Amino acid sequence: MTGKESLFTPKNTIFAAVIVFILLAMIVMTGMVTPLLVRVLSGTEISLGSDYFNPRTALPTILLTVILTICLLVSSVRPRSVSMVTAVFLLFVVSVVAISPFSNIAVDMAIALVVPALIATTYKIWLTVRDKKGYGRYRGFSAQLIHIGILCILLGVVLSSNMKIEGSAVYETGKMGAGNSQDYSMKITSMASRFEGEPYQAHQASSYITRIDFDIYKQNRYTRSGSVEYITDFKWGQTYTTTYIHRGLMEELFIAPRALDERKGEVDMYVRVVPFINLLWGGIYIMALGIIALLIVEHRNPHENIVMLRSSGREKDISFFEKRYEEIMEQEIRKLRSGKNRREDT
Repeated sequence: MTGKESLFTPKNTIFAAVIVFILLAMIVMTGMVTPLLVRVLSGTEISLGSDYFNPRTALPTILLTVILTICLLVSSVRPRSVSMVTAVFLLFVVSVVAISPFSNIAVDMAIALVVPALIATTYKIWLTVRDKKGYGRYRGFSAQLIHIGILCILLGVVLSSNMKIEGSAVYETGKMGAGNSQDYSMKITSMASRFEGEPYQAHQASSYITRIDFDIYKQNRYTRSGSVEYITDFKWGQTYTTTYIHRGLMEELFIAPRALDERKGEVDMYVRVVPFINLLWGGIYIMALGIIALLIVEHRNPHENIVMLRSSGREKDISFFEKRYEEIMEQEIRKLRSGKNRREDT
């Protein structure tokens, strides 16, 4: 084995993954704690959002994904092939980013990293099902479920945050609104207002609510209807709204009113379309399922685990330990007998 190949060992790759993960966790924790420290020390309120976290966590996240993928390869591919497969993997990542098929560096990088990682994880699952039985199979499959969940979460976060489209437009009651870049348009079908709550000061109720009903069209074809409410609270001196959310298989549609003019029958509506958000939610469920399955497997009866190890082709290892145990017991018995004989002679 050459020096270059010796670097790609399970121990080295796992150690590197742990170091990068700690670095990523420190960056996130720093961003979360900094606003609290600033408020305590100076009394100033600050907020750190995606503009702070995204540039700082991008490189550690990329490194972590690459290292975890190499970890899967190291344990599944022959040592002589690890360097070659790793080189092909890195070449694929560079090629996708250079070609930029999605015209978005974050999306291109995410696809280039996660797709090979998913392929490697799927290959690992196939090897687990093929080569292992009982305890080893269940444990390996549960661990790989967690890997798939993490990858889906990563892909969902990147795609949904970088491919979302949002905007607002003024819609007039009874008229079709112009289509926008999301291929969505709306038609306000009705506006109805009412007072609600106990009388407050000069007002006959504590709040004034306007219900807005609308039809939703995608590419000029009717898809569904919905409604939102614009609420003016006289008691607290503020206005707020309800929202309409439709979660489809490939995207999430979010609609909320920003302002309205009842006299003109016009509503300023905010529309946001978030694609691939279900990858995020699905990844969370898959990861949770894998964790639960792994906990169940690890807490099985130890005797059952030994039986499973025997059925998975590890009888030689167990028989070795059993034989060694018997040898130690025989040695202890001989010592006790020799000690007893010496006492009897005296």
